[in-house]
Amino acid sequence: MSTSATRLLRERIVLIFDFDDTLGPNTNKTYLEHLGLSYEDFSARAAKREQEYWQSPLAKADLLREYSHREDSPVNRKSMEELGREYPLFPGADKMVDCLKDYAKEKDEGVDLEFVLLTAGFKTIPESSVIGKQFDRVYGGEYEFDREGRILCARRVISHVDKVHYIKQLVEGLDLDKASELENTYIDHDPQNNYVPMAQVIYVGDGNSDMSAFQIVEEGGGVGIAIDPDDDGEWENYEDMSRGRRVHNLAPADYREDSELIKTLKLSIDMMISRIQLLRLGKGK
Repeated sequence: MSTSATRLLRERIVLIFDFDDTLGPNTNKTYLEHLGLSYEDFSARAAKREQEYWQSPLAKADLLREYSHREDSPVNRKSMEELGREYPLFPGADKMVDCLKDYAKEKDEGVDLEFVLLTAGFKTIPESSVIGKQFDRVYGGEYEFDREGRILCARRVISHVDKVHYIKQLVEGLDLDKASELENTYIDHDPQNNYVPMAQVIYVGDGNSDMSAFQIVEEGGGVGIAIDPDDDGEWENYEDMSRGRRVHNLAPADYREDSELIKTLKLSIDMMISRIQLLRLGKGK
């Protein structure tokens, strides 16, 4: 029987993925090495700026702006997009979306899977990648380019803390292009209008940099899955993390069909489909 006492029914599951060291290797490192430039020099210069209290995304974006304005520089929009189209994703990542959508359809044709890419890096390369084209939505930092494709500045940055705002407002169904605006942050929102319950959100990230995102998803009843790109079973400073930031599983960066990671994702989907089916009974469906 359907009553106002039953929980919100939304027949969708939202899977949110980080990009760097989650779906593929570090973007800046891969890009600079692809162009034959020193990532070690770039990283050292970025670290020096961060010691001077630059925000990390802004420090890296401004350095790339400098690189792009050097004479005959290969750092430009075109080379980023070209690398994106051939980006070396982790094994099986290019087949992951279809694999999980087919799996969910077999379990329950009425449940939709939505895939969202949310990166604290800049989205030009991920958005151009094979998997970026497969995702329903892509959010990340953005560059402003001039007519020659050189970087003028960063026009949007997403810090690791900002990811919490994006996840929260995605759940609420608000405009993510205004995720940090006051009208989104302080809006009086009725949870009954939510786009999806947090309990039907899966967040996949690579570790320490995604701790705040893991926490908000896990505390809301969703699933946090951490990627171990080095496959060593460890996170730096793991023992010092609060319990709220622990995750359901830490799995190697292998998206092939029989991998631990895909099994973890399927089990998470199973759990959420069962929740949806239970809520259907409560709504009299």
